[in-house]
Amino acid sequence: MTQFRGKFINGLDKKGRCSVPAPFRARLAGDSLVLRRSVSPDHVYIEAWPVSQFDTANRDTNPLSPLSAEQNAEDYAFIVDVAEVTPDPEGRIILPRDLIEYAGLSDGVAFLGRLNWFELWEPAAAERRIEEARRAIAARAAAPAPPRTDA
Repeated sequence: MTQFRGKFINGLDKKGRCSVPAPFRARLAGDSLVLRRSVSPDHVYIEAWPVSQFDTANRDTNPLSPLSAEQNAEDYAFIVDVAEVTPDPEGRIILPRDLIEYAGLSDGVAFLGRLNWFELWEPAAAERRIEEARRAIAARAAAPAPPRTDA
């Protein structure tokens, strides 16, 4: 199973090219990437899925079965509104302009591993998100344990 871990920051040039971090490239093993807007209502970033993982994660649909309004919206958000990119021999990808603008990227990209996929963030926003997560974990660790009910 492909697993992406860690944080890397790489440059983004005026043509929208950036290098996928070497550890992530090794795990891609030649697979293309499906890029889509984040599904988080609280954070703006780009999700990058290896095509093989993306295909596995998405359901098969019967073309003769009508889709519910929710399924139809999901298809447009998660399947239609995507871009497929293939790293060049140097490991660079070209990010579509609309995704660059959506994520607020300018001259750098933070790559955050999320096991089956990775995220592309504006570097300062990525640092804020990581710090936010650290504070949430610390608060949870400091909270008193709930009373035991098995006694």
